[in-house]
Amino acid sequence: MLSYKLELLSLLIVMLLIVIIVQFITLYQYKKMAFKDFNSELPNTHALHKFVRRRNKKEMSILYIDLNNFKRINDQFGHYVGDQVVYQLGNRMMTFKKSRQGFFRIGGDEFIFMTDYISKEDTVMLAEALLHHIAKPIRIENEDVTIYVSGSIGISSGILKNNDSLLFKQADHALYRSKKRPNNKVLYFDE
Repeated sequence: MLSYKLELLSLLIVMLLIVIIVQFITLYQYKKMAFKDFNSELPNTHALHKFVRRRNKKEMSILYIDLNNFKRINDQFGHYVGDQVVYQLGNRMMTFKKSRQGFFRIGGDEFIFMTDYISKEDTVMLAEALLHHIAKPIRIENEDVTIYVSGSIGISSGILKNNDSLLFKQADHALYRSKKRPNNKVLYFDE
């Protein structure tokens, strides 16, 4: 009888451990999903807010990136191809960024690239390098098609204060203005 109770107790302990492990894995997966964009697997706005909180009161440059004429890609080739373009561009940008930089998908065809402040000239050079990476052809294997994309970037720099949205609004405003200009696809907020 004692042997039976020990076996039952051992079985209950093993089952309890399995339940705990499964819950831990599930919690880890949910936490990971909360900070990643579903389609592109890029860090999302939640990850951006976390990044900003860690950089509070530091001088940063925000590069707000928008892909030009992206709607045309979705209309001409379909949303699957558009998703693949975003996915491949995102992976390309993630390999480009350094450890203290952040790259986030804000939604659709808009992204934020954040870096510790460097000079205005170096920030513009960084933005131009990003545009060069964006402009490289993207091969969609399943569709046997090659897509060419260009982008525009608005830049703002300053000290982050909590979740202060001023720098983001400035970068967004610079992006909007850069898209209105025919040849200048990189624009600093103060220009």
